[in-house]
Amino acid sequence: MGEEKKFTKIYYATDIHGSNRAFKKFVKAAKFYKADVLVLGGDITGKMIVPMVKQRDGSIKTSLFGQEKILKDETEAKIVEGDIRDSGYYPFYSSQEEINEIEADKSKLKDLFTKLMHDSVVSWVDYTQEQLKGTNVICYITGGNDDHQSIVDAIKETDNVKNPDNRVVQIDGLHEMVSIGWSNPTPWKSPRECSEEDLSNRINALVSQVDNMENCVFNFHAPPLNCVLDVAPLLDTSVYPPKAVLKLGQQVLTNVGSSSVRVAIEKYQPPLVLCGHIHESNGVCRIGKSLVINPGSEYGEGILKGAIVNLADKKVLSYQLVSG
Repeated sequence: MGEEKKFTKIYYATDIHGSNRAFKKFVKAAKFYKADVLVLGGDITGKMIVPMVKQRDGSIKTSLFGQEKILKDETEAKIVEGDIRDSGYYPFYSSQEEINEIEADKSKLKDLFTKLMHDSVVSWVDYTQEQLKGTNVICYITGGNDDHQSIVDAIKETDNVKNPDNRVVQIDGLHEMVSIGWSNPTPWKSPRECSEEDLSNRINALVSQVDNMENCVFNFHAPPLNCVLDVAPLLDTSVYPPKAVLKLGQQVLTNVGSSSVRVAIEKYQPPLVLCGHIHESNGVCRIGKSLVINPGSEYGEGILKGAIVNLADKKVLSYQLVSG
């Protein structure tokens, strides 16, 4: 008989922002990397609706990446629809009259956007369960600061899909995981951001339920403040949308992570912290005994960035940042 496996292999990715291509790569990573556990760390919904406007001659007019397209038939429309979904946007087939009506009524636009996000997340759960059925792989999907709570709540649990949002879950025989998708304040006024004091209270209330901190994983969307994982362009918030601050023609960079997350890591010292939020600050750092990982994100280019972590009793055996 072979030697019993003494570690759990986690594949972690985050910030795919509605990209169908990135999500499917994420699910297939279980087989490709022989992972025991999949963790999708937040910001799972897209940012925009792309109208697919039906014309009287049967064609469909749309615009993608600033380029107007006239699609002659259903075959062409399906190809472009796939490109839209892979980019993280939501295609919506409609007449010009209906589009005008929706754009004139903010409540209708909000309801439509919510429905498209909800339907996408539900379809992802179904896809994941179909792909992982018959395996022992568990996929944990939660939201980030950009995801409305109602959409996070729509992540229904199946045999192979679990929603760890604001919960303590047991990911194997040894390790617990705590997940918080809320972030400290941002210039974007996103749905799930809060004050540092509120975030600290949320973290401490959840962490108090952990049985063994030496074998705990922190799955926090916001990275800790003042490390290599939270560096982003400084933004001028006197205008909306905020714009990057320039000095001598170069973007000014600053640290935008959470002080509450950093304090929690320093206090509790879990062996592993998984974070995201800042797409361009992928990397690894250590805060005391804790290994902190942000794999970054390039979902808009169809690239899935992730981290493979081999987690053993009270320690991380090894890790690797991957992309593809």
